[in-house]
Amino acid sequence: MKRLAILPILGVLLLSACGGGSSSSTGTQVPLTLVGNWQFTLAPAPDGSFQGGPQGGFLLQTGGAVTGAAAYSVYLPNLAYPCNSGSASVTGTLSGQAVTLNVTAGTQTFTLTGTLSLDSSTMSGTYTSNAGTAGDGSPCGTAQTGLQWSAASVPPLTGTIQGSFHSSGGAAGLDEQAFLVSGAFTQAADTGASNASITGNLSFLNLASNLSDYPCFTSASVNGQISGDVVTLQIVGSDGSTLGQIGAPIGSNGVTGLSTVNFAVSQGAYVLNGAGPSYMVATSGCPGNLASTSTAGDFGNICLALNSTSACQQPITLTPSALTFPAQVLGTPPTTQTITLANVSGSAISGLTLQLANDSGATNFTKTDACAVNGAPSQGQPFDLIPEQSCAVMITFAPQETCAAGLPPSKCPSSLKATLTVLSPNNDTIFTAPVSGNGVNPPSAPAFSQWLFNSGNHDSQDAEPHAQSY
Repeated sequence: MKRLAILPILGVLLLSACGGGSSSSTGTQVPLTLVGNWQFTLAPAPDGSFQGGPQGGFLLQTGGAVTGAAAYSVYLPNLAYPCNSGSASVTGTLSGQAVTLNVTAGTQTFTLTGTLSLDSSTMSGTYTSNAGTAGDGSPCGTAQTGLQWSAASVPPLTGTIQGSFHSSGGAAGLDEQAFLVSGAFTQAADTGASNASITGNLSFLNLASNLSDYPCFTSASVNGQISGDVVTLQIVGSDGSTLGQIGAPIGSNGVTGLSTVNFAVSQGAYVLNGAGPSYMVATSGCPGNLASTSTAGDFGNICLALNSTSACQQPITLTPSALTFPAQVLGTPPTTQTITLANVSGSAISGLTLQLANDSGATNFTKTDACAVNGAPSQGQPFDLIPEQSCAVMITFAPQETCAAGLPPSKCPSSLKATLTVLSPNNDTIFTAPVSGNGVNPPSAPAFSQWLFNSGNHDSQDAEPHAQSY
């Protein structure tokens, strides 16, 4: 009887040791959470009456109760600026994977219901909204029901950054040059607000040479904010002065000419970049002002990768990124400089072509290269580069004229320009390097003869006879 009594107890112990109990599996499950930064996307009203709604913001969670705030913008048809925008309060619940969020955006409330993914990285579902009004009482947003919404978790923008500023215009004339930059960013703690502050620094110093090739500034601090995946930063000098801006400033509505800068995945890592001009700078080295890109000393696109050394690396490099020839008298023998074209990616790049376009009416600059098979000239035909392969592109400067044909000499500028372009249709990319040089007119005959006379060793008695001989 004693042996029989022991058997049920042993069975229970064995089942527990083998994981047969349900408590063991639930104990190891990672709890779902809505805490952190979220970027929301709401389907527009199907009748075209409005678009927009909650954009990005931060959520907090205590048990199953959710609180927070989100930036919002509601747009009417054919308007480039929102009729209602600001910071919306968020309340809601999380029960298992079931999510309910109530977003109070001014006079309009969006109720979002849906499902949270098991890794707490995304959520989606349907939303309803009541009709809203603008500040002046006019309609802004209509009542809707059953429309789709989704949201994606955005990681903290904290860590080292590495990337480039790629100039595309400005008074400093840095067009199509890329400048490597490094630094670090830190994101403030989540307080359940519609944004979190960002601080950090930028440096254009080359660690090997301890020199900077960016003429606008060498180093600076940054401060700004992130809301969802949208980032805006001011670039600040050591004296506290504002040197520039990254991303469209809040409330600018595109007036500055800057595009929105987003913090999103690219090449397996998170990077900061925008679809259009995403930075502008105005300093003593790049004179201008920061009212808009049209008045800035320099503006262009950025790519800043977080905690990655390769996410912003271009597959093609041109070294140097620009060529400047010294002044040269028209018609004198040509001079040549070389740009090295390299494939720095981890895979072969095929279908590359080279083009050189002169800006004036004359062929002041010409090119040849050693980029085809076995180092032969490509002659405008497509060629391939395997990983880490490079080839030389030789640019020759032989100034023929200082301006386009038909202009009088008095109107001819001495600065001559051309653009070297590398096309990669297979990768849908274009790389350019500016080329410039000064063409100098030869001295006039009388001045030239006087120069010859003055350059000789003549005493005062010989001066008159020699002068008469020219």
